[in-house]
Amino acid sequence: MESAEVTQTQEPERREIHRLTPADAASSYGLPPEMLATAVRRLGFLGLVIALMAPAAYWIERWLQPERVTANGAFPFQAVVAAGLCVAGGAVCALAWSRKIGAPLMLDLGLVFEVVVAFFISLSENATPWPPGPIRGLSWNCLWISSYVVAIPGTYGKSVLGAIAAACMAPFGLLVATVANHNPVPTAEQLAVLLLLPFAVAGWAIPVARHLNRLGAQVSKARAMGSYELIELIGKGGMGEVWRARHRMLTRLTAIKLIRPEVLGVEDQANAQTMLRRFEREARATAVLRSPHTVVLYDYGVSGDNTFYYAMELLDGLDLETLVLRFGPQPAGRVISLCRQAAKSLGEAHEHGLVHRDIKPRNLFCCHLGSDDDFVKVLDFGLVKVRAAEETQTQLTLTGTTTGTPAYMAPEVAMGKLDVDGRADLYSLACVGYWLLTGRVVFEGAGAMAVVVSHIQTPPVPPSHRTQNPVPASLEQIVLRCLEKDPARRPETAEELIALLDACADVEPWTQEHARRWWREQMPSPARNLAAAAVS
Repeated sequence: MESAEVTQTQEPERREIHRLTPADAASSYGLPPEMLATAVRRLGFLGLVIALMAPAAYWIERWLQPERVTANGAFPFQAVVAAGLCVAGGAVCALAWSRKIGAPLMLDLGLVFEVVVAFFISLSENATPWPPGPIRGLSWNCLWISSYVVAIPGTYGKSVLGAIAAACMAPFGLLVATVANHNPVPTAEQLAVLLLLPFAVAGWAIPVARHLNRLGAQVSKARAMGSYELIELIGKGGMGEVWRARHRMLTRLTAIKLIRPEVLGVEDQANAQTMLRRFEREARATAVLRSPHTVVLYDYGVSGDNTFYYAMELLDGLDLETLVLRFGPQPAGRVISLCRQAAKSLGEAHEHGLVHRDIKPRNLFCCHLGSDDDFVKVLDFGLVKVRAAEETQTQLTLTGTTTGTPAYMAPEVAMGKLDVDGRADLYSLACVGYWLLTGRVVFEGAGAMAVVVSHIQTPPVPPSHRTQNPVPASLEQIVLRCLEKDPARRPETAEELIALLDACADVEPWTQEHARRWWREQMPSPARNLAAAAVS
């Protein structure tokens, strides 16, 4: 699958798209290729250390404690342990450094190596009978288990399984040594110490493995997002996540939208391909738009683990759904100002033959931009539709899903008509205006289908009948006109809607001074949060 990069020319609003080669697929370990290669090299070095230290320790012990090595005719466990560790370590070192085995498989073999080494350590420590008393000294197994978890990254489940299996080698090694050498059975206190310490270290390894796994996942995402480093999750919705990110070279803060692989129906290739085409269409459609009221797209592509992403400007503010939920219905002048700005973005899109088809409060973002307050940005062109010749090629929806949001869906969209034009967006924008004025959606019902049917059949209740706030007659007429079932009875274009809004004489204007005062009193600190609409 191809990815793409967005570059900006010296003219700040011109954007061009260039095709790039996709990254290699990520392994089941969820790590980028460099980290996997580093982990394999570490494993090879660890094997080399074990291979060299085991015989060296044997000969040093034979010199300093010959009675423990010879064991008075008992089974020569120390020699077997030294030989076994030397062979196992050498084999792991050779396999890791030969690069003949894939990194994921090599790391799986490393977990087997972890358990084998733990067994040999336990066998060596229990070759001779326990001395009197419950304390024998700290087991080398504890150091080995903790060191391996930290040094060699893996998936959370595999790391935990390897640590627990290595801890189980303590009683198993004791059993083998006791049976082979006819050693006395340790007391209950000695057995408790033997079991407690390795399993305590294995328990400690669980949160460590989880933490390292999360760090690895973040590093993997950051690496897969090309020039962008993910910093913090700032939004989550039905289709994915939005992260605050930083461009590595420009140090520019951006928002990275990630489309989660599980949402793409990885078990359903048809749906996955549909989502891929929809994602690319969204990025392309947004990239050609230059209105300052359309969110700016910097870059887009697909990561090595098949996560779709694009980088866009990071906005300081809140979406219009949150605005009403937190602060209630808005004054008419502000509603006109917000809808007018959104209409400017839609007007440009319609001139390019694009229909958004998912205009809703969560997709309209009210923010600070430079010295301006209450600056509206239109987000999420994921359902954008190209009219005319490309009609049939861009009707991209998933099986069993609805293109749009029922509470804000135009009747012609709800009926599945193909000849949908910009007037459908004006209908949805009127639904947004209705929400801003009243704090309620135009139609409420027991389910999505009931709401959709109401959009098709039921006349809307005037907004002035559903709020105690004053709704000027001129603005109410515009909202109801845009909510006409027949598109021919609505304003023809976004420009016509803007002209109608500008002509509302009985509305107190909402100026920059009003906006500045509102933001200073209600939200003195920038929200620094990207609307969840970007992932809805």
